[in-house]
Amino acid sequence: MSTIEFDRAAVGVSAKADWTDSYTFGTIGSFIHDLSMRDVAVNLPAGDNSGVSDLRKKLTSFKRVMKWTAMEYSDACAVLGSGQEEAISNFDDSEHQTKQSFWDLVAERMGG
Repeated sequence: MSTIEFDRAAVGVSAKADWTDSYTFGTIGSFIHDLSMRDVAVNLPAGDNSGVSDLRKKLTSFKRVMKWTAMEYSDACAVLGSGQEEAISNFDDSEHQTKQSFWDLVAERMGG
C-alpha cells in the first residue's frame, strides 16, 4: 500500500507570515457590526417618517450584508494568504485523522 500525503512543495503552498489581509477584513467586519443606523437620518418634524424608517431598515440590511461580505473575505484570505500555515496544519491534521479512522475501521471489520 502506498502512502498518500499532502506535499506542500508539490502544490506550491507556502505560508506568508507578513500578510495581514485576513485580520484586516475580520476587523472591518467587527467594526461594521457596531455601526448604528439610528443617527443616519433625522426624523422629520411632521408626518409619519415612513421614508426615514424605511431608509434605516434598508441601511441595516445593507450593513448586515456588508458585515457578512467582509467576514467571507477574511475567511478567503485566511485560506489563500495570511492563514496558509493554519490551513496547511488543518490539512495535516485531517490527513492524520483520516488515516487513523481508516485503520480503526479496518481493525473493527477484521476483528482486531
